[in-house]
Amino acid sequence: MARPVPADLEDALAANREARDRFWSMPPEQMDAWVGWVERPRLPRTRRRRVAEAVRRLSTTPRRRAAATTVEPGPVAVPRENAWVWVIGLALLLLLAAFLVWLTVFRHHHHSASPGAVVVSSKSAVPKVVGIRFQAARFQLKQANLSSKIVHKPATKPKGIVIGQAPQAGKTVAQGTAVTLLVSNGPPGVAMPDVTGLAAADALRALQAKGLAPTLKQVASSQAPGTVVGQSPAAGKRAKRGTKVVLQVAKGKASVSVPTVSGRPQQQAVSALQQAGLKATVVQVPSSQPAGTVLAQNPAAGQKVARGSSVRLNVAKARAATTAPAKTTTAPAKTTAPATTTAPASSPPPPATGNDYTGMRLNAAVQKIVQGRQQAVVDYVASTKPAGVVVANSSAGSKVRLQVSEGAHPQPPADVPDVTGEDSASAQSDLQQAGFTAIVVQWPVSDQTQDGAVVAETPAGGGQVPGGAAIVIYVGSNG
Repeated sequence: MARPVPADLEDALAANREARDRFWSMPPEQMDAWVGWVERPRLPRTRRRRVAEAVRRLSTTPRRRAAATTVEPGPVAVPRENAWVWVIGLALLLLLAAFLVWLTVFRHHHHSASPGAVVVSSKSAVPKVVGIRFQAARFQLKQANLSSKIVHKPATKPKGIVIGQAPQAGKTVAQGTAVTLLVSNGPPGVAMPDVTGLAAADALRALQAKGLAPTLKQVASSQAPGTVVGQSPAAGKRAKRGTKVVLQVAKGKASVSVPTVSGRPQQQAVSALQQAGLKATVVQVPSSQPAGTVLAQNPAAGQKVARGSSVRLNVAKARAATTAPAKTTTAPAKTTAPATTTAPASSPPPPATGNDYTGMRLNAAVQKIVQGRQQAVVDYVASTKPAGVVVANSSAGSKVRLQVSEGAHPQPPADVPDVTGEDSASAQSDLQQAGFTAIVVQWPVSDQTQDGAVVAETPAGGGQVPGGAAIVIYVGSNG
């Protein structure tokens, strides 16, 4: 049965490809002879020399035959034991015997009062094991009659390699002494954190705190500019400190100035917005203006928005052309004129005008009230009238309270979100997500910080109105 190849010989062969191939190509009995030759010495120093000699002999290229064109690795003879080794060994035995005889005679010729005790302490030199695998190091220490203690530590050396020892190599210690071996656990690694969804600055700080090297790469995305939308390596993987991490960051869209389209025909307004890189959202509203005329726009003209943003256009709706209403228009005309002329005489001074908005759609009523420099306050009430129609109104100073029909079959009530203080686009988005529609009104303000922000809403946030109802928001305008 062939002997197992010792660890120190295996490590030495692994470092020399030619010697390794030559060794493993030999017959089993030849390999066994080499193993026996290496293991025969008692002294660790002799054993290390034999390991080195074996690698040297096995790596030497054999002589080529005259007619051969290729060289096949073959068995290499085991070195023969030199005769002088035996002579030296015999001499050492004779010297040891002479020493013992001298010690015995010397002891008997000394004081006879009490027998002397001779204690012989065996010692060994600590071999150098730094830089080799800890299995081979333990084997060498065992051959030197020393024990070992393993301590693992992260290091740049490969896992399992001895990176330190105590006592140091060459020091003479008593046999059986434990030598502490500091063994590498391999390069330390860190778990890759998940930074997607964070702002780029926060992601950079998180990665740098773990010793990683993040870099930014801007990509087109629908997310907010500056948001991390991807990372490589992926989250959860382990990486060495200093590893480069590529963060894909959403690129910001170029901003454009909203052109002035109020008062222009719908087709011209839409075309102007498209040329500016914007989209048009057209909403038909009742008005006394000619059909197709843009009554209002949001965002306001001159405001900076991202390219591709949507601009809401309130466009005058075409009025129904029927003969029946035409015959009856004179009667209201006769009654309306006195109402408009006598109301101011019997009413408080402006802005209370006393106008009647009953029967008007909420949007049209609000626009007319704003033109009179008054503010509409909306209350939804139960009524058989169509939803969104004003069923009653009353004036109180600069405010006009409108009672608006919920409709014959109103939707379940829903909470109105409070959007005061938000910009117009955000407020409209929040209302739409809550299931409502928005009527945007430009309202003059003296505070420049309120320009473009919602300064009031009606019905007020926190209340409940039927789902799908219109919420009037007043957007500050400092222009």
